[in-house]
Amino acid sequence: MRRDMDLVRKLLLTLEGIEKGPHDVLLIAGNSEEVAVEGRTSDEIYFHLTKIEEAGFLEHVGSGAMTAVTFRALSWKGQEFLDAIRDDSIWKKTKEKAGSASFDVLAAVAKAVLKDRIKSLTGLDIG
Repeated sequence: MRRDMDLVRKLLLTLEGIEKGPHDVLLIAGNSEEVAVEGRTSDEIYFHLTKIEEAGFLEHVGSGAMTAVTFRALSWKGQEFLDAIRDDSIWKKTKEKAGSASFDVLAAVAKAVLKDRIKSLTGLDIG
């Protein structure tokens, strides 16, 4: 199965929005209602959840079941990646410039696009 970064983004936004206590840990499977995405199979969702976990975007809280990931919160790295790609127009421009690239490349391109936007709006060069 190929990685779909649009689905990764949707899942990260969804995971971030799950309401629970700060110490609660959820087991999330591909068919979990919390992460359902219209038009996507549970296998696609589970595959992408595992990729999100492998990328270090989730706080590690132990092993999940063979068909689920454990979720307490996005890690710092996950938050940083999501913050870089959260805005729809930034995401669109990032995909235009980077195409199908790794998490790290997409994050770097998204940050560059965001810096360009900030500079054009404020005149500030933030590095």
